[in-house]
Amino acid sequence: MGNQQQLMRLDEEQTQPIDADTSKELEQRFLNLLPKAQVVIFEDYDKGVLHPGIINQLIRHCRERGIPTTVDPKKVNFNAFHGVSLFKPNWKELREGLHLNQSEVTLEGLKNAAEQLRREQGIERLFITLSDKGVFLDDGQSTHLVPAHIRKIVDVSGAGDTVISIASLGLALGWDSEKIARLSNLAGGLVCEEVGVVPIMMEKFFSEATELNIL
Repeated sequence: MGNQQQLMRLDEEQTQPIDADTSKELEQRFLNLLPKAQVVIFEDYDKGVLHPGIINQLIRHCRERGIPTTVDPKKVNFNAFHGVSLFKPNWKELREGLHLNQSEVTLEGLKNAAEQLRREQGIERLFITLSDKGVFLDDGQSTHLVPAHIRKIVDVSGAGDTVISIASLGLALGWDSEKIARLSNLAGGLVCEEVGVVPIMMEKFFSEATELNIL
């Protein structure tokens, strides 16, 4: 850290996929918890816990029970999340996952990429985070480009986790796509104003959401 900003992060880890026995145990524990779930978040960090086999099984269990699924993807399993309710890559992850040559963000490019991904993977809603350009959402019926709010960005740690969490809550509550996009975008911005991974202060979140006519 330097001047209250993260300068470098170094991880030492093992990232090979978990074995068959561990996958089976994970699936059973998942099934034990599933009756209490209103939404399931796949927070993938390419660390080996999630792999195509276990991903397909867990999504199938959710679909059989009518439980919505949301995904914050990374590179390795990008194309493994077929049939999920909401898929949330950032622009870099989307470009790498679809092997796009386009580096500049354009509305036409976003729409084309979203249509391709929804068609190939059967995704219901695609939610693309665009850093300082906001968020783009395609739910198959309409598209929304929600601009970012001007913030004093201190540390982006935890922003993606916050965005997928709020989007998942909104999905479980039956919010419409635009409301999900706007509230998630707001929450991600609030987190970036703090150092480290921090929770959202509820009063500030509700206050700003009310001021922006989102709630």
